[in-house]
Amino acid sequence: MKRSIALAALWAASAAAAPPALTGEDYARAEKLLDYRLRGTIKNARIEPQWLADGRFWYRRDGEQGPEYVLVDPAARGRQPLFDPPRLHAAMRAVVPAAAAPQPLAVEADGDALRLRLRGDGERELDCELREYRCQAMPARSDPLALVSPDGARAVFVRDHNLWLRDLRSGAERALTRDGEPHYGYGTLPDFALRAVPSRQGRWRAPPFALRWSPDGRRLFGTRFDERRVQPYPMVAMAPADGFRPKVYDVRLSLLGDAESVRDEWYAVDVDSAAADGAAVRRIAIPLGWNNVAEADVLGWSGDGRRAYAAIARYDRPARMRLVEVDLDRGVLREVLEERSDTRIQLNDYLYSRPAVRILAARNRAVWFSERDGWGHLYLVDLGDGRVLRRLTRGDWLVRDLVGVDEARGELYFTAGGREPGDPYQRRLYRASLDGGEPVLLTPEAADHAVDPGASAILGGAPKQWLSPNGDYVVDSYSTLDAPPRTVLRSTRDGAVVMELERADASVAYAAGWRPPQRVRLKAADGRSDIYATVFLPPGYSAQNAQPKQYPIIDGFYGGPQITNAPVALADAVAATNPVSRASLAALGFVVVTIDARGTPGRAQAFHDASFGPFADPQIDDHVAAIRQLAERYPGLDLDRVGVYGHSFGGYTSTRAILRRPEFYRVAVSSAGSHNYQGMYGGGVHGLERLLAGPPVYGESGPRRPAPDAVPDNYRALDNASLADRLRGKLLLVYGDLDENALPATTVQLTAALIRADKDFDLLYLPNQDHELFRNDAYYTRRMWDYFVRHLMGSEPPRDYRLQQPAKPGL
Repeated sequence: MKRSIALAALWAASAAAAPPALTGEDYARAEKLLDYRLRGTIKNARIEPQWLADGRFWYRRDGEQGPEYVLVDPAARGRQPLFDPPRLHAAMRAVVPAAAAPQPLAVEADGDALRLRLRGDGERELDCELREYRCQAMPARSDPLALVSPDGARAVFVRDHNLWLRDLRSGAERALTRDGEPHYGYGTLPDFALRAVPSRQGRWRAPPFALRWSPDGRRLFGTRFDERRVQPYPMVAMAPADGFRPKVYDVRLSLLGDAESVRDEWYAVDVDSAAADGAAVRRIAIPLGWNNVAEADVLGWSGDGRRAYAAIARYDRPARMRLVEVDLDRGVLREVLEERSDTRIQLNDYLYSRPAVRILAARNRAVWFSERDGWGHLYLVDLGDGRVLRRLTRGDWLVRDLVGVDEARGELYFTAGGREPGDPYQRRLYRASLDGGEPVLLTPEAADHAVDPGASAILGGAPKQWLSPNGDYVVDSYSTLDAPPRTVLRSTRDGAVVMELERADASVAYAAGWRPPQRVRLKAADGRSDIYATVFLPPGYSAQNAQPKQYPIIDGFYGGPQITNAPVALADAVAATNPVSRASLAALGFVVVTIDARGTPGRAQAFHDASFGPFADPQIDDHVAAIRQLAERYPGLDLDRVGVYGHSFGGYTSTRAILRRPEFYRVAVSSAGSHNYQGMYGGGVHGLERLLAGPPVYGESGPRRPAPDAVPDNYRALDNASLADRLRGKLLLVYGDLDENALPATTVQLTAALIRADKDFDLLYLPNQDHELFRNDAYYTRRMWDYFVRHLMGSEPPRDYRLQQPAKPGL
């Protein structure tokens, strides 16, 4: 810190002079603030309750010496250790000598006592009762490649493109399907899931994909993907680790406008009556021109488990989405309702969040999310005829997530943004009646309340349960940018705090030099719309002492229409998802800003729809307007030295920013950019057209590409190559050769256009890297820092400095 303050003072003393060269010590201080260095350092940032049938719950917490496990009794307002660790470990080792320290897999109430299932030695697990602390060994059931039935008695897994059933008590196995084949299997990960290369390499294995058990465990319902007609798309490893001949991985990936794209269909398996010839497998056709909504998964079940509810869509104009009832025994569909939109149509304003939909089988009703009035709200619909019975929420604010429904009481719980005064991106929790009326605010604190049901099916993972089984309590974790998370148990009746569970400890991050960024409200380029930014300031920044043009500015840009990126809570600001490096770049002497502009979700539909068609262009104008306002609020910011960087959609938008507004942006570092969309994936199952500009239009040729080099009329202007001749500043393009998310060819195609325009640019090619390069490649991070230090700050980076390489997560 002393060096940083001294550096700031030196610049202040001679603002007109070139800043001094940065040293290894400066980089070392900044390195401590990298997201991957600080990820996981905030102790007890969030706890996840595991509810027992009797209303108690347990959770894992970060203790001083390692994991600890706590049992909470809400009714008694009490908490205690879940078990005695030394005593339980001794009981475990008495049966399995190699058993590691206790790691509960499941906990069940056994009268007044508890039974735990724990990890054993890989081959075995342990069943332990906590009255006498006695354990017995049992066959392992926690196979990460299997999908366990609701009763825990059996599991389904994939073998040779088919589904197999394993009895978890006897170990007996039998085939459920027999006609699976490559690119048309059951439960197999399709190539469009963008993990084809690591799957081919044996580094990525997963449980059955797009498959669910019925609640009674008698049936399986899944989606089968047919990629046999899709053209192979070559991914080329130019420097493979095991030889000198480049390796080609042929991935089945359809591009925008391809005549053949992925086809999907449903299937159902009656597990108990499945015959050896697979006769109990029923194919269920999805109507022609429609596709399963990938992020929706199974929305719910009928009470008898014979019917599933799902969503199908077609994304032409208008876009349409249907809630359908699927009869698994007869293999037929029944339309319940249809939603339409001239732009996007989704079941949650945030694509990667779980659908804000709930099937209420006992009432023959559904809670349905819709933006039909211009805001995302909840409606109660009749499952019989699809009629909207009543609105459950209304107003100029957005429902964020449907947390749960208490059918017995006729109540639902949801989070929303913008209903209370203040920052509309802070989530609050509410209770509302299924009979209508005004929602009841349960979380009065002006903070972001992270009570979300988890990620959508696109990202995987089980839903999170924050509500108690009887609906009396909810676990709430809330935070601001300058206050670490506090986790409490609340009453769902009035929101009163029943117990404090944890206060997160961010001391490691603070000791590393991390300081909270500032949250700022600004105006968009239209002069009317409020937009919000999160600003990371350099160490020692002082509005009173800042000299004119002292601080260069970096715009951390993402801009994708599916998520927001300017953090409102401390944990997200310490270790962000995207963009990363904001705090570390600020530590080097830059003012770094992230802006959620028009075109991103979280607000009104019109605000979001600003990006449908022109995509990033309105956002870029908003960013320029916002940064100019920031320069008025924060003395010392230099509008003549503005840079921009981003990854993925951010790679596209950062490049587009320097090309489209060359008078404003001077330097850009763009990694893994999707620089054109005729070269990206398309189709109803997984295509980008649903997010960006609708199905491709080729004049009179319609939606199918008439020639290999044809560019859709509605995507032509989105091609960054069309602006190549406008480049004036410094541009560093970065890509990994095995990136399936943002195809490397689109970056190379942009370089061809820049070369034709005779423009100077820099290119960083990372062999054997995938889309995670911006999080797991220290060389890339150091080069990005160097680029901004040299070309935006006008200084020199330290020579021969090497960042510590982060550990790559297991695939």
